[in-house]
Amino acid sequence: MKISEMTNDQATNAIIRIAQPIANIMDDPNAEAFFSELSQQKDKSLAKAISAILPKAVAFCMKDHKKDLYEIVGALTMIPVGKVGAMNFMQTVKEIKDSIDEDFLSFFKSSGSATAMPGKELS
Repeated sequence: MKISEMTNDQATNAIIRIAQPIANIMDDPNAEAFFSELSQQKDKSLAKAISAILPKAVAFCMKDHKKDLYEIVGALTMIPVGKVGAMNFMQTVKEIKDSIDEDFLSFFKSSGSATAMPGKELS
């Protein structure tokens, strides 16, 4: 199911499910390096700044926050978290890709400038 097709109840449940895992990742002292590096990418667009740190951030999250990532994937794809870890990796990638669509992305594109951290603008 595409995120943009979720009902308000489904989206609310997904947001509730991802709030704590995201907080766990962001609260990790080792994550500060990624946010610091992202905030130093001021001369790049948000997409290029994120892509510059994404490989390191993904590796960090997969190593240190696998359960949190599974919860986020499960919430966004509406797959029970217990099934996420047992799924074929390429099927998981496909589920994530299929859940995010242009309507969902356009919501964020239309928001104007983005910030990496409160008070630290990227562009």
